[in-house]
Amino acid sequence: MNVRHLLGIAALTVLVAGLVASGAAVSGAAAQDGPPQTPAAYYGEVTADGEPIDGVTVEAVVDGEVRDAIETDAGGRFGGPGAFDEKLTVEGPADEVSFRVAGSQAGTAGWESGANERVDLSLDEAPTPPDGGDGDETPDDDPTTDPGDGTTDSGDGADGGDGTAPGGAPGGAGGAPGGDAGDDAPGGEGSGDDPTDPPAAEDVLDLPAGASTTGAETATAAVDEATGTSSVTFTGQTSVEGITFDGAVEGAVGVAEYESAPAAAGPPPGASVSVVEISVPESATDAPATIRTRVSADRVGATGADPEDLRLSRFVDGEWRGLETTLVDESGDAVVLEAETPGFSSFAVSAVSEPDAAITVPVETLDPGETVTLSGLRSSDEYGEVVAYDWSVDGDAATGSTTDVSFASPGEYEVTLTVTNDAGERDTATATVAVAADDAPVEEPGLLSARALGALAVAVAAALVAVLVVRRYDR
Repeated sequence: MNVRHLLGIAALTVLVAGLVASGAAVSGAAAQDGPPQTPAAYYGEVTADGEPIDGVTVEAVVDGEVRDAIETDAGGRFGGPGAFDEKLTVEGPADEVSFRVAGSQAGTAGWESGANERVDLSLDEAPTPPDGGDGDETPDDDPTTDPGDGTTDSGDGADGGDGTAPGGAPGGAGGAPGGDAGDDAPGGEGSGDDPTDPPAAEDVLDLPAGASTTGAETATAAVDEATGTSSVTFTGQTSVEGITFDGAVEGAVGVAEYESAPAAAGPPPGASVSVVEISVPESATDAPATIRTRVSADRVGATGADPEDLRLSRFVDGEWRGLETTLVDESGDAVVLEAETPGFSSFAVSAVSEPDAAITVPVETLDPGETVTLSGLRSSDEYGEVVAYDWSVDGDAATGSTTDVSFASPGEYEVTLTVTNDAGERDTATATVAVAADDAPVEEPGLLSARALGALAVAVAAALVAVLVVRRYDR
């Protein structure tokens, strides 16, 4: 072998070592680039003083920059939780997302890649309409202020007449027995109603403006002197059969059944069967009682619900709260339920159940340091929806329907997911993530890895040997 051949071999060795080193450097740089982050999505409801705000713009802002905007619907909602619902989407990463409603700050939320989060926003007062009005003007001829309604003139009984004067309650003001201290015959002809009859439903029930009902009635609470409790029984115009108060309550009790839940309350959790409003004397607003409801089998069947899954909920302090409910009777015609309540407002019968938590791990085994996305999107709920995902990964907490994880060392790691549905029910699932043992040392990213440096050292040594051989032949 001549000198020229030896020099060629040395040069080729150095070239190969350089290519190995540069390839290792490119691999190290690529390892630093993680998978692209998924935008976070937000939806929810906008209210002012507890009432939904229709047709206002909600903006998602990061560091003073508007990232997305959406308008509320008639129920004050913006977007929705479903996969095909419109939402506010925010590219990341971001430390925090601020939300503005009609230009006013209304709330904040954290940012997490792939999150699908409900964020309810509230303002102290509704934004002023573009025309500057407050939307509450009442016509000057509002009949509720017309003196002819019989409420401003107790009079002498003449005004009450036969109780047909427009605008008045039955019998007019003069229809009340005795008129004005008995100046005339009591109440004229009056309305003919028995003074023990309950008042009209509209005089007892306090319903939201524009509420649509399918039935309403009233009853008068009677005290049982032997037990000290009170009760009312209704005639079946609504799903409420009766109410038993734990203590003495006297006065009119009204119940009305809505066609759908009031906008201020929003839909009850799970699959809704019926929603009612119950009004009681002011002294009994926070009185504990037992409510008995009767729901037709057809209405239950329309939801596909198992009667055992039916539950009464009460709307209070801005949310639906489940009540301890007992299935009293189940027949071919109806389902009868009883529930204890600490007070009165709106009530709903709906089907609820525990959700089913599920974890998806996309690979069987990870390499040390490899990142993988765990998903809880296969979690489900029979009647309602999953509204919260809470993860525990090797002792670390995370939220969102998906979460990214990685582990530096080989072994098996336990992952826990707890999901919560719209009824507040929870379920937990666990999974094990396996991380494979790596016989080769883990390379640190950088210009040259340990393997690349070794290859370069071998090439240099080979070059030095070649030089020494050349010098020997020259001698």
